[in-house]
Amino acid sequence: MIAQPQRSSLWPRILAAAILVPAALVAVYDGGWILGVWTTAAGLAMAREWVQIVHRETFGWRFAMHAAALGFSQTLLALGHSDWAFAAILVVALLGNVAAQRQGERGIWVALGIVYIAVPCLAFVWLRQTVPAGFWTVVWLLCVVWATDSVAYLAGSALGGPKLAPQISPNKTWAGAIGGLAAGVAATALLGQFLGITAIWPLIGAGLVLSLLTQCGDLAESILKRTFGVKNASDLIPGHGGALDRLDGLIFATLGLAAYMEYAQQSPLMWAVL
Repeated sequence: MIAQPQRSSLWPRILAAAILVPAALVAVYDGGWILGVWTTAAGLAMAREWVQIVHRETFGWRFAMHAAALGFSQTLLALGHSDWAFAAILVVALLGNVAAQRQGERGIWVALGIVYIAVPCLAFVWLRQTVPAGFWTVVWLLCVVWATDSVAYLAGSALGGPKLAPQISPNKTWAGAIGGLAAGVAATALLGQFLGITAIWPLIGAGLVLSLLTQCGDLAESILKRTFGVKNASDLIPGHGGALDRLDGLIFATLGLAAYMEYAQQSPLMWAVL
């Protein structure tokens, strides 16, 4: 018997997406200080949830460390110093680790949280700044992540079936995972056709990897919440939970894409064209 997605959570998700998706695309299109502010705001929302989950506090010196890492890195990136921006995050993470140890805590969780949130935020804005094709590279990234997340949720809710990783996330199914991968590939193919890319198969392969990374990010956050006994990061976004719940897949996909582009010195979109 085929299950149906719960309407109580489906419609809030649709409404939230109808508001957030256009706003995000406007920020990405601008690519300047508006994107930097938007990304920093998202980072602060995730940082607040991290300290709530891991450290059981809303604000405090740990959140201040997150804010410092985000503020310094985004400012340095805007000034054209991407290397300094990354170094600033590592320095703040190190200081957070030392401060936690001086209080008799495990500093790794403070440092890990700062790196886990600030580095993807830095990478996301850096991707937009890359030339050529910075704008379309980020649009492709977002399309793959959004398609993967949305279809994985709908397919998993509607079809049910065997669980993907019941000990990590009891709600995720193989049907949702496969549906999400198919959606990520389809989104890549459609965007490739729209951009007139003829060598579409290499790009589809890259889209498949991004879709896999998206689902890995989702599972990673499930591990975090299960480790600390939390169901949702927060109720910030109706139908989606918190910012970490919504952006977990984007974190991993952004890091993977940025790592490739730092190595290859070009976007996969240009690689596909060649």
